[in-house]
Amino acid sequence: MNYKSRHFVDLHVIDAIDEASFNKGYSDATILREALQGTSINIVAHVARDIPSLKATVEAVSNYRKSYIDPRTAIPYVHISCHGTTDDLLVGDTDVMPWNVLSEALLPLQEKTDYNVPVSLSSCWGYHGAQLAYTLDAGYQKQRPYYSLVGPQRKEGILALGDTFGRFYRHLLVDFTSLKQAITSTNNEGSVQLDYTYGSCVAY
Repeated sequence: MNYKSRHFVDLHVIDAIDEASFNKGYSDATILREALQGTSINIVAHVARDIPSLKATVEAVSNYRKSYIDPRTAIPYVHISCHGTTDDLLVGDTDVMPWNVLSEALLPLQEKTDYNVPVSLSSCWGYHGAQLAYTLDAGYQKQRPYYSLVGPQRKEGILALGDTFGRFYRHLLVDFTSLKQAITSTNNEGSVQLDYTYGSCVAY
């Protein structure tokens, strides 16, 4: 995707970490704003404490711009920060969110953007969210769970992940390098290693 050609690319940061960590300052929205200060990236902060509020947040993202209906004009980039395992996300303090439930939650936004939503999972083992491709909600009209998905392959610290994604977005949304080059440059700069996949590249 050519982010430079879009009139709007909004980085929607959903802090869905446990409340104790959030209160300690482990907020990706805060970390990313500090890392990307001085840039033109529009960071829209959201907080979700459980699965229902995360679903409501995705709906709020969908309603943020009417122009999301035309992905050539505007793109909502969804960044979710929370704990995770290889099989699911841990939303807030107690809610376990399997990949099929995340698939269901993302559906309204996917439909509005004609299935062009890029997703970053700032969680331990976030790259395993690629399994969304195999747990698509029945409402999906296209076999495309996301435009692209970015996340780490292993367990990582919250602050380290936030800093890493800050560098990643600077490469992708400020320097406008390709997704592949943005990942390579980010990985060369620190110990946290990100990986990516495209929804259209999944073998069903």
